[in-house]
Amino acid sequence: MERFLERVSISAYKNQFVLKGGMLVSSLIGLNSRATMDIDATVQALPLTQEEIEKIVNEIGGIPLEDNVSFEIKSIETIMDEFDYPGVRVHMEGKLDNLKQPIKIDISTDDVITPRAVEYGYQLMFEDRDIELQSYNIETLLAEKLQTILSRGLANTRARDFYDVYEITHKKFFERETLKTAFLATCEKRDTVFTSEQMQTVLEDIGSDMEMRERWNQFKKNNYYVEDLSFDEVMDSVQNLVVSFL
Repeated sequence: MERFLERVSISAYKNQFVLKGGMLVSSLIGLNSRATMDIDATVQALPLTQEEIEKIVNEIGGIPLEDNVSFEIKSIETIMDEFDYPGVRVHMEGKLDNLKQPIKIDISTDDVITPRAVEYGYQLMFEDRDIELQSYNIETLLAEKLQTILSRGLANTRARDFYDVYEITHKKFFERETLKTAFLATCEKRDTVFTSEQMQTVLEDIGSDMEMRERWNQFKKNNYYVEDLSFDEVMDSVQNLVVSFL
């Protein structure tokens, strides 16, 4: 995946391809070992059609570097998650000699980024250097996590959302006013509006739900890096952020 991202960084699309999601979170919190085979990105000022995305991905993947890595698109599909946020999913295969690695790229378009995308020095895992990419700013990253937590409520099966909020808020500086603005902008973009009472009720329901706690415990069991972090601790982090909106 990093071989593809390096090609992004020197491509004609380097200022329009904005990294977000799991790979960005892992890089931000210094957890390069967090298993993920996905790249999440938004493209700015480009049409989100399968044909256009195929053209862009092929063009990026075809950039020659002295790494003997090649990429082949296996399939492309339009995706619509359960909360109706559309995108395009590209299934690729990265090849190095006889080694093959499946890669999945989820691409959306024109996500609201408040105030703007930032230039991010992505630290490569196997080399002592950075590559320059456009990425979400921390406030927008947190805003999307909070909106997802609040909108999905007890239906949220992704314990990593809570973990990410805890880790980012404990390891990275962010502006609370910018976060508030980003949260409101994200909610407007996604047609979700929460009153103070609704936010408090959702978080109370999540915090007291035994199934949510079981999902967290299973997440801890499957991911060593979570260590002994408790569900109450991560919920406190989420609650502290939401309080700033009240």
